[in-house]
Amino acid sequence: MTTELTVDETARVRLWHRVSQFLFREARLLDEWRLREWYDEMLTDDVRYSMPATDVRAETAGALGLIDDDAARLRQRIEQLLNDEVWCENPRSRTNRMISNVEILADRGTHLDVAANVVVHRFGHGRSDAYVGKYRFELVVEGESFRLRKRVVVLDHETLYEHGKLSIIL
Repeated sequence: MTTELTVDETARVRLWHRVSQFLFREARLLDEWRLREWYDEMLTDDVRYSMPATDVRAETAGALGLIDDDAARLRQRIEQLLNDEVWCENPRSRTNRMISNVEILADRGTHLDVAANVVVHRFGHGRSDAYVGKYRFELVVEGESFRLRKRVVVLDHETLYEHGKLSIIL
């Protein structure tokens, strides 16, 4: 006996697929150091990119974080990385992101709340590191695609001591 998907289930699966493909493309652009393209084509003008401190286990208002960039600061970070102004990224690290467990948490009409798990493998300067954590996104619908309005990276590490400087865009 076969079970057919209902129209609503089919639409949800298609939406999940579109979101997943968007996140996979984002990961590829970051891994290929196509940071300007990532910024220009995938982010909203009011984007927020943040990373709570590793000892903070919840998003607490006013808590100190490792990164809390608005659009201007994120653009500045990208230009510094691409213009070899960040000494620990000269030569540039090689990265490989693995995105999994993509889940649409809510459809708010104007945007989607999305969660995913991530492992970012980073190689360079004789080291290999793995950053393990979770992504939380607000994706604004734009035609058949999306734009990132909010990107929160929550690392599972208790400390970043062994991982050295956090100089890449996670």
